Amino acid sequence: MSLVVEDGSGKSNANAYVSLEDCDGYHADMGNTAWVVDDEDADNIAARETAIRKATAFIDRKYNGRFRGRRQGASQALMWPRWDAIDEDGFVIEDVPDAVKYATCEAAYRAYIGIDLMPDMERGGAVIQETIGPISTTYAAGAPAGTRYDMIEGLLRPCLSGGGLRLVRA
Repeated sequence: MSLVVEDGSGKSNANAYVSLEDCDGYHADMGNTAWVVDDEDADNIAARETAIRKATAFIDRKYNGRFRGRRQGASQALMWPRWDAIDEDGFVIEDVPDAVKYATCEAAYRAYIGIDLMPDMERGGAVIQETIGPISTTYAAGAPAGTRYDMIEGLLRPCLSGGGLRLVRA
C-alpha cells in the first residue's frame, strides 16, 4: 500500500499526513540517525512508509476529540483538514498544519524503531502496587494507562482544545 498524503482537500483515501520525502527531511534536520534512509532498498522504503501510516493512525486515534474545529467533510479519511480551527492567538489553522506533520514524523520515528504507539494494556494498566527490589510503584485508582509522548503532545499543542492553562495579566 502506497502513501496517500492528505494535501488539505479532505481526501477520502488519504492515509498519511506527511510524505516520505518530508519525513526523511525532518529526521535529517533533527539528527535522528536511527531513521535510516536507503532509497535503493525496497524493504527500507516500505518500513518507513508503514511507520508513517501507523503514525498518522496514532495521531488521529489518540487526539480525535481534542483537535480544534471540526472535520471539513464526512467522506475525508483523516481528522485534518478542519473547519473553524483557531489557535490560541486567533489565527486560522488551515489545511494540515505543520504541527500535525511534525508530530506525525515524531510518531513515525518511534514506530520505525519498533515502539508500539498504542499497545494493548493488560487490565488497562491500572497497577495497584508493584515492587521490584527496593523500588515500589503504586498508581491511584483511575490512573490513565499507556505511554506519554511529550514531544508529540507538545508539537500538537497549538492544534488541541483545552488541557492547558493560560495566564492573562491585567
